[in-house]
Amino acid sequence: MTSTATGARRGAGRPPQPHVEGALFVDLDGQRARYECLRPGCPHRLEGPVYSTDRRADGEPIGIGGLKGFIDGIKTQHLAQHHGSTR
Repeated sequence: MTSTATGARRGAGRPPQPHVEGALFVDLDGQRARYECLRPGCPHRLEGPVYSTDRRADGEPIGIGGLKGFIDGIKTQHLAQHHGSTR
């Protein structure tokens, strides 16, 4: 029986372990969120924090909807802007 070097390192029959490239922190009580990129060499590691009380350009609070928008789109936006990809 033969095994690859990768298989030997992981152990026979064990699937590869996922690695974390970023973390999204959400505080529902404080209604805030931030994204931290964990990729080596990232030029902009932290996005946010964003609070539901932050103001839009018109002076109105962004509210829960604005916070949800940040949560839904920050990873894709960060990767596109700073790493040239969306994955």
